[in-house]
Amino acid sequence: MPSVDEYLRYAEQCLALAAKSSSAADKARLLQMAQAWRDLAEKRDNGNGGKPGERS
Repeated sequence: MPSVDEYLRYAEQCLALAAKSSSAADKARLLQMAQAWRDLAEKRDNGNGGKPGERS
């Protein structure tokens, strides 16, 4: 399973792509994706990112 740092790196990549995008729809989707990666990083950091009953 990816680490918190990997999830945050994916979020940063989405933000970088969003900053370069000329399409409002693409930019909005990339920002949503970045937030989803940050949410996953937070869950993983809190030990809730694994399968039920599994601790990270």
